[in-house]
Amino acid sequence: MTRWRRWRLRLRRSSLIALVITLGATAAAAWTIHSVVGEQEHRLLRGRAAEVNLVLASSVATLQTTLSAQGSILRATGNSVQAYESAAARDVAAAGPNEVGFAWLRPEGSGWTVLASAGGTFHDGQTLTDERVGVFAQASRSGKPVPTPVMGSERRLGFAIGAPAAPEGTVLYRESALGPVAAPRAAGTAPFTELDVVLFTTPKPDAGQVLVSTSGKVPLRGDVRTEPLLVGDTVWTLSVKARRPLVGSTASDAWWLTALVGVIGSLLVAALVDAEGRRREAALELYASEHQLAETLQLSLLPQLPTLPHVETAARYLAAGTGQQVGGDWFDVFPVRGGRVGIVVGDVIGHDLTAAAAMAEVRASLRAFAIDGSSPASVINQLDRLIKSLELTQLVTAVYGLLEPIADDGSRELRYTNAGHLPPLLRGPDGSVRPLTGGDTIILGAPLDTEHIEGREHLLPGTTLIFFTDGLVETPGGSLSDALDELADTVTALSTDLDLDSLCEQMVQVVPARPLRDDIVLLAARTS
Repeated sequence: MTRWRRWRLRLRRSSLIALVITLGATAAAAWTIHSVVGEQEHRLLRGRAAEVNLVLASSVATLQTTLSAQGSILRATGNSVQAYESAAARDVAAAGPNEVGFAWLRPEGSGWTVLASAGGTFHDGQTLTDERVGVFAQASRSGKPVPTPVMGSERRLGFAIGAPAAPEGTVLYRESALGPVAAPRAAGTAPFTELDVVLFTTPKPDAGQVLVSTSGKVPLRGDVRTEPLLVGDTVWTLSVKARRPLVGSTASDAWWLTALVGVIGSLLVAALVDAEGRRREAALELYASEHQLAETLQLSLLPQLPTLPHVETAARYLAAGTGQQVGGDWFDVFPVRGGRVGIVVGDVIGHDLTAAAAMAEVRASLRAFAIDGSSPASVINQLDRLIKSLELTQLVTAVYGLLEPIADDGSRELRYTNAGHLPPLLRGPDGSVRPLTGGDTIILGAPLDTEHIEGREHLLPGTTLIFFTDGLVETPGGSLSDALDELADTVTALSTDLDLDSLCEQMVQVVPARPLRDDIVLLAARTS
């Protein structure tokens, strides 16, 4: 009996110790899981808020691109009202069912007068003197897009942009009616359906300046992530809240499940961590695959320079972005029937896979038109008609030159057409540098019917032609004319004994240490 009582006491003591240890371990595990899951929830919310911010920033950038494209058309057509209204009408149609209006304005007295318009919101000759005047003035000074606040009972919102996107002294303006604030009826599989999102057009949440909301309650309450959204020089506020736990209901309840079942809860957490690890690994593998695909596409779009008799060539390509580094800039050198050589550099507006695909079509089409030895003006005219008829892309700049066969004295004639592109540089055998300004015509794809013309240049042996795109000289707020002069001075200062590879390398090294706004294409050709 004494032994039995001693065994029972040992068992109770062991059970108590095990119970205490288990409860302690369970409490520690539950608290740890609660902390980890909470941090994961905050991290995912931060990540999702950043994704929403990126999507909204891209949407705003699209509006800026639309206005910049209209400004490009105005510059390319000599401020043609007809060309602007035609392009703006297409943008109104592309906006869908929303009420959208475009206007081109200049200051007059205390207001701004509409020079041209599309969409019915404005009419030509109308003078605006309301709160939008300050926005127009700011846009004309900053060179960046400037949004209006949400205006009136119709909740109208506008974006204005001045020079250099618009002609000097004017602004381009887009205004649309937002309608009442209401949560959209989105499908359960729609992006960000697990979030409540509110975007304010003010640096701090303001219920009177709600741009868009997916929630009926403004401002959001509880665990809310706030992100600034930069629109030009203006700061908007993005508020994001999860409608349900982003880590999943199981993970959210894991802490009390762990407290209830102990070891089973620990195994469940391990399974969730393993699943999260596999998901992240799969995402990293997918990103690596897409990155490799983008790099492969980029390399396939850039040609290999051919070996040609009596013509030396070298080129450089610098991408502006990271990741999917493809865009609309291209160069090409190819033999043409009759001992001629075709040289081309161009730029399709845009910097994404769509621009790259359009660039590939344009480059292949130009080669097809040029291969039989047609004149540069004929090739560019055919390419212009093809772009307009098939709507390959919106606007393209290009300069195409055709080197004629070598004359008895070793010289060659260059025939060329420049469709809205920056003028190439010609460096003579003596080291003198000047731009090729002949043969200038309007940009390809512009809504105008015109015949492109040619320029001619007599090239002595040892003459170097330097073609480039605007990424080489364009700087924020800088003068393009001054930048072109500086580039010519840089080339003049380089030794005449440099081979073309060294010349190209030294030219791209003088680009300031800054994030590139656009890709850089540099192509050099020398007659020998």
